[in-house]
Parts: sequence; structure tokens; C-alpha cells
Amino acid sequence: MADNALVSWVVHPEPWLLEDQLIATLDVPLNLQGNGHNPFYPVLKQLRARAERTARELPIAGIDPVV
Repeated sequence: MADNALVSWVVHPEPWLLEDQLIATLDVPLNLQGNGHNPFYPVLKQLRARAERTARELPIAGIDPVV
């Protein structure tokens, strides 16, 4: 990621509007919201859903399971 990712920022009075526009026009495959047009969207959505299911099934460290 260090070789391929760039980070930048801009001050904007309504950053959520700018974010929507950028996601709609740039290739940002790790964003799901507003990015259904990206070819990687269905794959990422499925991977995240699977990861969430797995995480919910795992015990939480330091907490006794409910019996």
C-alpha cells in the first residue's frame, strides 16, 4: 500500500458533498457507500459480510461467554 496509495486533504465547508463526488468519479475500491459502480464492489461487500459474521461468532477477549 505504501507504494501505491496517496493521501491528500482539502478543507471544504461541506466535505460530505465533496466525498460523494470523489467516490463517484475516482477509482476507490475500498469504499462501499456510494460506490456501487465499482467492479470490485460486490466482491468487497461479500468479503466484509463474511468477516463480520466471523467476528460475531468469535469470543471477546476477557469476557465470559453467555450460557
